[in-house]
Amino acid sequence: MERNKSLSLLETFLNEHLIGDFHGLTFECLLIRFINNPPKKKKFKLNSLYKTIAQIEIEGNFTDNVRLNVSDFQHGFLKVYEAINMVPLIEINEKLDFQKDKLLADFKNIVQFAPQTDGELKDYACKEEEIRYLNTVKRVDCLINSYKNNPRSLNKKVIGVRLYDHFERDTLSPYSYIYSQLFSNLLRRAEVKSPDYEEIYFSIAETLEQAKQSFAFETWNKYTYSTLNLSQYKKSDEEGKSKMVFNTMCTGLRLIADFDHLEKEKIEGVIEYIDRNGIDTELVYANAKNKDYLVEIIYHVPKIHLTKAEFKLRLTEINTNSTGIVAINNLDIDYAPYSIGTIQIKKNEIVIKGRKSLRAEISRDIDKLPSEYRFNIYEVLKR
Repeated sequence: MERNKSLSLLETFLNEHLIGDFHGLTFECLLIRFINNPPKKKKFKLNSLYKTIAQIEIEGNFTDNVRLNVSDFQHGFLKVYEAINMVPLIEINEKLDFQKDKLLADFKNIVQFAPQTDGELKDYACKEEEIRYLNTVKRVDCLINSYKNNPRSLNKKVIGVRLYDHFERDTLSPYSYIYSQLFSNLLRRAEVKSPDYEEIYFSIAETLEQAKQSFAFETWNKYTYSTLNLSQYKKSDEEGKSKMVFNTMCTGLRLIADFDHLEKEKIEGVIEYIDRNGIDTELVYANAKNKDYLVEIIYHVPKIHLTKAEFKLRLTEINTNSTGIVAINNLDIDYAPYSIGTIQIKKNEIVIKGRKSLRAEISRDIDKLPSEYRFNIYEVLKR
């Protein structure tokens, strides 16, 4: 697939003037593919991608993909108008929320700003990198405002978070890893829900403009944004660095809770718990309960990434409140589900079984791990 240089500049120009305005909830992006001089029987795509992108294929007749020329730019400009009119024809399962008339009106209003000569087009190209940078910020801000002004039902459980910073590799280590694990576990245990996504991605940089260079097309994750003073971080001791990473993640979490109308009480409970207990806090990985016993699988997040965590079984007899703890195994947190799939409380023993999938079996074989663990109830309570 070739990329026409003039059309690339047209994309930048259109986003500069249109991307900051809201034009409906259904599509976050229009992806227009020009098919240059197509065969007569060519079938053009007109569909939805990832439930957020309107994909429109349309015929074009461009002269030079390599050199900037205002003829291709203006031809593409007119074709975009045609493509916008095709968006309502896309078949989707839900009701279409696309403000075609507003977008067409906005589109017509920017004609006066478009380059009219090859010279003007080349002058505009000299500013393209800076404009693209600012366009991304506009896009993120527009999305955040649309989420805030159009609340959606909270229908998915948040199962984890990931931290992506815009610094040199491992700058925020090990705290980026530790806090990602802590927040992932506690948000999941608190059963925090979101509109459609399962993971929250934290984009952290020295400025919000830098942080907002990251965004997601997929619907199963969503970005939030915060800043961190890098020079102050480098001067801080380990406790200070830890606190700075924690604070910036709290800021990002509160931001997404605000614009996506998340369950703030649960989120503040998670923040308060980490703040009170610190990075060495005990976490519950999984639990099971019957009328006689409470079984909890507990662990601490290792201070070094890629170090395995020591998983333990804590058994509590409900009537007497007597408790025993026994080691299970040292496991990689990311692969722990392959070894800890279900917990069974039987008459005399606790059985922990790993998942039965092929991937789980291969993972256990590589690490020489058993497919199940068995513990005698009375032996555990003696400890």
